[in-house]
Amino acid sequence: GLNNILRIYVKKVNSPEWVQIPIPSSVRSVVTLNLPSYGSGRNPWGTLKPEYLEKRGFVEAHADDGFLEIFGLKHGWHASMVMVELISAKNLAQGSSIRFVLRGGEWTEAYMQMDGEPWKQPMNKEFLTFVEIKRVHFQSVMVHGE
Repeated sequence: GLNNILRIYVKKVNSPEWVQIPIPSSVRSVVTLNLPSYGSGRNPWGTLKPEYLEKRGFVEAHADDGFLEIFGLKHGWHASMVMVELISAKNLAQGSSIRFVLRGGEWTEAYMQMDGEPWKQPMNKEFLTFVEIKRVHFQSVMVHGE
């Protein structure tokens, strides 16, 4: 599963601490959203009940809440049901910053996408690859460095 190559860490709003988020073994794909909208207007995070939000330490997702939402998709059928809004995705975390730590091994690239734009993130057998996403109050530009 993803646990072999991926670790997810989040920071809550106004917190300096990174907290590792467990990835359930059933999750095959991880998605991070800045908006409560995905794939032509779907809401995979779902409309969550107040009891669930409180139990998980989440807040209701809004575009201006200062949080990024992270959810998982288990397999093709699960993704299909989420996309037709019959069920919600697997809610993993909310945070103001997210850090993905990728370990290459036999994989040389990870397939990633941001704001609808896909890219292949190179990975190395010997070194960890870090991808960090954070909320900022101004427009940011993604830069690729060597």
